[in-house]
Amino acid sequence: MNYSVFDVQEFCEDADFIRWVISPTDELNQFWNTFLIANPSKSKDIQIAREYIKTLHFQEVEVEQEDLTRLRNRIWGDIEKPVVKINWWKNPRYWSAAAAIFVITSVGIYWRNNQPTMYETAFGQIKKISLEDGSVVTLNAHSSLRVAENLDELQVREVWLDGEAYFDIAKLKGAKFIVHTTEAEIEVLGTEFNVNTRRKKTKVILHEGKVKLSVDSIRAVVMKPGDMATVVDRRKAIELKIVQPEQYEYWKQSIIVLNDKSVSEVLEILEDNYGISIQFENPIILNKKLSGKLSIKSSEEFIQNFATILDAEYEKTEKGYFFR
Repeated sequence: MNYSVFDVQEFCEDADFIRWVISPTDELNQFWNTFLIANPSKSKDIQIAREYIKTLHFQEVEVEQEDLTRLRNRIWGDIEKPVVKINWWKNPRYWSAAAAIFVITSVGIYWRNNQPTMYETAFGQIKKISLEDGSVVTLNAHSSLRVAENLDELQVREVWLDGEAYFDIAKLKGAKFIVHTTEAEIEVLGTEFNVNTRRKKTKVILHEGKVKLSVDSIRAVVMKPGDMATVVDRRKAIELKIVQPEQYEYWKQSIIVLNDKSVSEVLEILEDNYGISIQFENPIILNKKLSGKLSIKSSEEFIQNFATILDAEYEKTEKGYFFR
């Protein structure tokens, strides 16, 4: 089975995946952990699928004889000329198979009826999103946010972020709010913070309030305003340092802060958020440190100002821009 091409619904409808979620064994845990290590891009889909399956709360129930008879008659009614009539419904193996089919069908129906809302932005586009629970999310360019259905009715409000976003979380009767990324989980009650998941890292910058950052078996970190936490790998410790949060929020105004950033760092921002590629004739310039701020509401104007700061000439190419 090529699970590397599965989406959330396909995971929800796969019998082996469901068996792992409901009744994990050492063998199944080893298989799926190995798969996640080899396919980290699938961790979000698997996480969402696991939540849907768990939400159904499957339990064993005693089946009424009337239901068994009705099911048996319906099955045999669909067969025109049965050659041999076997009381298969008395065999528990068949009921196990029927239960698996019921699980798969139920998950599929549940998934179709409770599909998360997806928000996406294109290169250079910034979108402000008002969620059902009263929270407001500003989604940076080239980013996506999945939001659980009926968010205002949940005791655990969950979203899944790929890219960058600024969260202003509404307090809702003590209900938790969790932001999932590939590298970590950010848990809050009511606060404002920025999350960036670019370049296989998760960076959380806390503006106000309190958040708890969790990474698998590593001890959770409770952040204070002004803290920036960086997670590179779920198996490594969380890095913490003190910053000025407002310096990491100018992107909401389509402004790039150059303060003490190298040219190479600015190029990463341009590529990630705006799809702009710049190449330099002299690679040494990539290490040059910059200061100030530049608006990028107009990409052409930004390139002109950027060239002026670097005292360089440039030309537009098929791949982007070339600076001399």
